[in-house]
Amino acid sequence: MEWIPDVERGAWLKERLNWSSNDMHAVVPRGFQAYARIFHPASRDRPAETKTWHGYEPGNVMDFETETVTWQQTADAFGTEMHALAQFHRLVRTAELYSSQELDPAGWRYTCPRLGNLDVGILAAVAAHLAEHTSTPDDGAAAVWGGWGGLTTGASCAVLTATENDDGTLNATQSPQGSDEPGTGILPRAVATGPELELPQREYYLFDAGATDFAYADWPSKAPWISHTWDPQSPSIIWPEDHAWVLVSEIDFDSTIVAGSLELVSALCRDPDIEALIISEGADLTWDADVVNRPSN
Repeated sequence: MEWIPDVERGAWLKERLNWSSNDMHAVVPRGFQAYARIFHPASRDRPAETKTWHGYEPGNVMDFETETVTWQQTADAFGTEMHALAQFHRLVRTAELYSSQELDPAGWRYTCPRLGNLDVGILAAVAAHLAEHTSTPDDGAAAVWGGWGGLTTGASCAVLTATENDDGTLNATQSPQGSDEPGTGILPRAVATGPELELPQREYYLFDAGATDFAYADWPSKAPWISHTWDPQSPSIIWPEDHAWVLVSEIDFDSTIVAGSLELVSALCRDPDIEALIISEGADLTWDADVVNRPSN
């Protein structure tokens, strides 16, 4: 996955985007036969002993049970309706966009899905389908948003220092570390100061990558924009050299959109390892677009 200084490789996307639009095409290219919305997984937790957060008294020390959940499981738990244009905060019946405190009737506490980051394993499953629906499965590009912390400079880095208290417990002290000079982050200076693909309201670094580069869960170990594999950042945009499809994980979206042929989109939506539904061109994915679960008052 070598850096691509020739950002014209991504110029074809510009004419298909319209930042002033109120639909998904501010960030997702128009002009494809079909679109799939892939829902980023959420998580939920509860006290291991009581199995519920209801009646919890602050200060109690306890172990927790944590599990990953789909949007459909979340809707089932809250008695809401899962559908292609659902918004997660509507499913958990809250007005807060990114709340992590909502409790279902059974006592599980929900954490909202990650924004702009598709799970490693899910991306691998998606990429396996992408590779089957292009004439150039080994050739393409991955675009990574330049604003991720620590990518170009070390200014956003911090060090946690553990010290032992008198009672044997540990305390952590955070101290900033790093420089705001380009090239002191994950990417070397030549890349950090190099040209970026400029799309509406976003700039991206480009890297050579085909669908097959992401088709296995070890792809983070090969990605030059990732410094550790325990919490890797997925690309913001991926496309093949023949432009047969495009994958968009917009930094402010809790879902990923794949635009391509109807055959590709249908295959993604049938895969049991991927939670995805077909959406129409021009779909509205803004915060209040979920009219099905919108409060009546």
